[in-house]
Amino acid sequence: MYQKGITFVIPAYNTEHTISRTLESILRQTDQHYEVIIVNDGSSDHTEDICKKYAEEYPDKIRYIYQENRGLGGARNHGMRLAGREYVAFLDSDDWLMPEYVETVMAQLRWQAPVHPEIILILPQIYDENSKKVCEWYDAALFRELFREDGQIINPQNNEKILLSDVNQCRKILQTDFINRIRFRFREQVKWEDVYPHFFLLSQCRSCMGIGSVGFYYRKGSSQQITASRGADRMDLLTVYQDLLNYMKDPALPREAAARLVFPVMRILTGFSMEGIRMTDTDTRQKLVQELSIFFRTIPGCWYREWKNGCRKYGSGKERIRYRLFQTAIKHRWSSRWFEDYLYQEAIETLIKRLFRMDRRKKEIHDTV
Repeated sequence: MYQKGITFVIPAYNTEHTISRTLESILRQTDQHYEVIIVNDGSSDHTEDICKKYAEEYPDKIRYIYQENRGLGGARNHGMRLAGREYVAFLDSDDWLMPEYVETVMAQLRWQAPVHPEIILILPQIYDENSKKVCEWYDAALFRELFREDGQIINPQNNEKILLSDVNQCRKILQTDFINRIRFRFREQVKWEDVYPHFFLLSQCRSCMGIGSVGFYYRKGSSQQITASRGADRMDLLTVYQDLLNYMKDPALPREAAARLVFPVMRILTGFSMEGIRMTDTDTRQKLVQELSIFFRTIPGCWYREWKNGCRKYGSGKERIRYRLFQTAIKHRWSSRWFEDYLYQEAIETLIKRLFRMDRRKKEIHDTV
């Protein structure tokens, strides 16, 4: 039996300059129904000393765990196994909360009782490390369309639009019983570990609550973030993609559920691939393009048709063009050098002309034959 409240799981890796602010923001909560589990993922700086000090000073609230490096997913899994509260929230060690965070969540849960949502989706604020400004979350407009008011509960099985929401796991609060019932765990030792869980969790969930004004600040632009990686780590995208593909082809997943996933998954695969190629260093880009080309040819043809239908239904005109061009390019194995130009979006017209030339060449060959 879990205690009422939230378990905050905080993976920490070489974050001596930021983790104190994160912990202080939790300790200032106006509602004390929470606990903190810090998982030090093999840090080599003074992170351990800082975390131990907090754990010794606040033994009733903070638990400190050390493990050899297993990546963000491994640290989260360790923390989830030790969770003692009804809900689990994931916090990066450079994020912070406003004092009313726990109070707001608990108030909405009391208001919805006896219903206990399996997932709580929140709307964080983004703190840009470079500009020092605060801005809205990436999918704020979609969130407000899904949840007209704080505390509203929807069934993801009846609302496929929720699958289009941002994949970041820090904006999801998970019911501990739900985690254990579906045997959810993050993949370890890979980057981009948030992608597969987003679709897995929402496809298994039957009740999702939305809370917009919760007081969560997500730091963007930190050198610790996986999006800052430009090297071989980008190849982890293929592992994450394969996990998604395997899940959607699993016979245990109802056909209707798999069909709902097709467009959102294709949208993520395309978007992350475009960004991955653009941000990857020259030494890795060629290999990444080759592997992505192989992967995209393993996707069933019917998924592309579903993707096109979804683009017409949900996507903007610009998005439809960009995604269509990308998928044409990746399937034809165009060079990584050309991809670099294209993905900086300085050669869209060149790409369109190339496509037209290809079509014209095919027509000329057909007419000749």
